[in-house]
Amino acid sequence: MNDFDSDLAAGLLKKEGHEIVKDEESADVILFNTCSVRQHAEDRVFGQLAELKAEKKKRPDLVIGVMGCMVENYKTMFFSDFPHIDLLIGTRSIPELPKAIETVRTERRQVMELAKAGFGYDFYEMPRMEGKFHAYLPIMTGCDKVCSFCIVPYVRGREISRPLREVLDEVRRLADSGVKHVTLLGQNVNSYASKDGGSVGDAALPSLRAGAMASKENHGKFADLLRACGKVPGIEKIGFTTSHPQDAYEELFQAIRDEEKISRRFHLPLQSGSNRILERMKRNHTLAEYQRKIDRMRELIPDIAVTTDIIVGFPGETEKDYKETEKALADIQFDGAFIFKYSSRPHTAAAQWKDDTPMPEKNRRNNELLNLQKEITRKKNQAWAGRTVKVMVEDMSKKSREEVLARTWQEKKVVFKGDGSLIGSIVHVKLQQVFDETYRAEVIPS
Repeated sequence: MNDFDSDLAAGLLKKEGHEIVKDEESADVILFNTCSVRQHAEDRVFGQLAELKAEKKKRPDLVIGVMGCMVENYKTMFFSDFPHIDLLIGTRSIPELPKAIETVRTERRQVMELAKAGFGYDFYEMPRMEGKFHAYLPIMTGCDKVCSFCIVPYVRGREISRPLREVLDEVRRLADSGVKHVTLLGQNVNSYASKDGGSVGDAALPSLRAGAMASKENHGKFADLLRACGKVPGIEKIGFTTSHPQDAYEELFQAIRDEEKISRRFHLPLQSGSNRILERMKRNHTLAEYQRKIDRMRELIPDIAVTTDIIVGFPGETEKDYKETEKALADIQFDGAFIFKYSSRPHTAAAQWKDDTPMPEKNRRNNELLNLQKEITRKKNQAWAGRTVKVMVEDMSKKSREEVLARTWQEKKVVFKGDGSLIGSIVHVKLQQVFDETYRAEVIPS
């Protein structure tokens, strides 16, 4: 989502005559597009903003701006702690960016734009994708799940879904401009819900305590959208991220099974293998319920690759809880996992609880799970060696100008001999050795 927001901001600025430059010394405007999910990401922004204070003193006309989730999180605190900042743009105010820059320049005052509601922009404002074969496409924003550790509902708001007809119109426009691969985006993308092609506002959304019936009504809508995207001429591959276990249901698995254009990687965050911690996290599922969904998905889609997120050191996590998470990774056998040390986030329920796992213990648990998952991933990747698969070519290899980089439908990296004419095309290859999660392959003649 942040990548898309950055592309949107750059596209809007280019329409106004701006151009991207390679270094900050030659820039008239420096923008930070920020994320608040983890403290480490915020600390990096604070550090870089502090470093720009001297540059601003040398060049008073330099415009420095902050966009994204950190603006929603801290608001005017940026102006008080970093008075050399000129503008703040919230997650739903990106279209205001060009005007805000102009206001700073002409009126020499600080500007902040925060939209209270809505999606934040219309598709007609999006930059065209000519010359690119892959595009991100937000179909919903916000989240209604309110997990106790997650700041997303505060910085991105309640769930809002785009009308299905509007999404399909944009998919067709992208295909007409040469895009072949579309990734559908949302903070909780599989909760997408469009009522008969009309707008879905807060009144039409399930309550935060809605339960199974409302979830089942909504998840079918996402499956419908995936099937419809698969019928758009010119679109060859469809991905989506990120999902919530509560909205992972049979109809969605069936849609992936039935539509060969849909990516065979399903990212489904577990977060913990302890039912006690899952309850404290307000994940609204048990480990057994999660495992049943993974088992059913693998039954319906044997070639599916499942990846996940794990948090260690959540408030109250004991060694027993941690061992249950370790066992869950060993039992479920994910293709990959993002494993993080818990960091407290403001405006969340968990922020009121004592962060009671010492950092050395967080580091130990984190490293042990990383090593365990690395070995699981290695074995699962080795099992693919020798298979013939289809891949989509993404770019030239960074290590050799005589090879191209591609990805399988399971989003595994593959390199093989080829040139730039293959970028964006689908090729059948035989996977050979795998090194550091990247396969070498040979092309199978058509």
